[in-house]
Amino acid sequence: MARKIVIHQAVYYGLGILLMKSVSLIMLPILTHYFTPAEYGALELMLSICNFATLLVGFGLVDALYRFVGLNENPEDEDSITANFITLAIIIGVISLVVGMSLAPFIITFLSDEITLFDMQLLVVMFSFEGCIAIPLAWLRMKEQAFVFFVLTSIKVMIQALLSWILLREGYGITAILWGGLISIILLVSVLLFMQIRQTGLRLNLALSKNILTYGIPLVLSSFATFALYGVDSWIVVAVSSEHELGLYSLAKKIATISVILMQPYCMWWFARRFEQLKQPDGMHYVAKTTSLGLVLMMCFATLICLSSSLLMELFIDNKYHAALVYLPWLLLFLVVKQITDLINMGCYVNKSTVNVMYIDFTTAGLALLLCYVLSGPYEVFGVLYALILAQIFRAITFYVYSQRVLPLKFEWNKLLLLAVICFSLTLLLPYAHSIRLQILLVFVALCVFSAFLYCSGFIHKDVFNNQDRVGIKASALS
Repeated sequence: MARKIVIHQAVYYGLGILLMKSVSLIMLPILTHYFTPAEYGALELMLSICNFATLLVGFGLVDALYRFVGLNENPEDEDSITANFITLAIIIGVISLVVGMSLAPFIITFLSDEITLFDMQLLVVMFSFEGCIAIPLAWLRMKEQAFVFFVLTSIKVMIQALLSWILLREGYGITAILWGGLISIILLVSVLLFMQIRQTGLRLNLALSKNILTYGIPLVLSSFATFALYGVDSWIVVAVSSEHELGLYSLAKKIATISVILMQPYCMWWFARRFEQLKQPDGMHYVAKTTSLGLVLMMCFATLICLSSSLLMELFIDNKYHAALVYLPWLLLFLVVKQITDLINMGCYVNKSTVNVMYIDFTTAGLALLLCYVLSGPYEVFGVLYALILAQIFRAITFYVYSQRVLPLKFEWNKLLLLAVICFSLTLLLPYAHSIRLQILLVFVALCVFSAFLYCSGFIHKDVFNNQDRVGIKASALS
């Protein structure tokens, strides 16, 4: 029974996250029809600014919520702790709105002529609401209200896509996409705040807020460093090439992101529960086993996207964007290393301080920017990709070493290495799949191979889905 509940939760999370995260993917055929690569590059440049601002507005509150509620020993305090989080999110959102509106005229001077001041102001309102959305959605995941999560996020995505399409047809260009996103966000945040405040209320405990901000500030600073690894690349690409090339690069990046979106059901379920699982008997084994499953899924998804990329381009994307395929394998490799890093770094988050996370991310960001400076000159866009991959590998190794000192988890590296060899071997066959039929056959073969691997290696096992209540915790895990 418990296994069925977990599977049902994962299905709802999967559908909700796939819709919410993939709205830009759903819109890709439409956008590539209405926009030239240069216009699409300008849009992606603007959205990268939104992503940067969202990291700041988020203030590490979601990770802090997981930690403070997940490791809280008294369940009766959960509502008051969460009320404090949502209050902080609202305060930060208001401050970001005021500051963003003040800086918008200055920022617009550095952007493309395709982007107007009004577009930037719409963007400011959008990212100011992000924190007020993130906390209630995280709370729904922690309380396993997957169906509510699915309904709300699905409605948001449908409204956003419909409005954007209608306004694009009316000739509003980039502004159409921003209006669609803004209206859908306003509707979603209204419903989420009503539900959250009715359930937990609003509260501002200064002592607790100080602890939350102390935990979150290093994460915010780390987010800046993270953006240098997966966000600032758009700025560097347009600097060393052109908006046209940025459009192709951004399209490849968007397709590569499908692998991450496919991981979201697992990540949304597991990230919200992994700290709680440490408190259970044999929690270390359970966490290592479930994390290893996540590493397997990411490698499989990335390989499948790589093998089906030509097919996706041929069927859904305008011909003027097909040159983007040259960037896709490198972006997929980067995302695989990034997702592995996010999964194996749990030991860095179990303590009350996350300052070491900040140090590692800043060091990695500095390395990435240095490598981009060195490599982007001779290799242009590929130089940026090489730099990001090398820096991300450094980050993965550093996080793993530190995390294992704090929380020694026994990941199943032998099986993971075998899978990596299988994935690489399958991608070597891609140049020989010249026709659509051969590409479909190759994807089918990969699916069969991955299914057999998951079954024979024991990753799909009842222990992974065991959700029964257990008590106790290994003291050494959190010492």
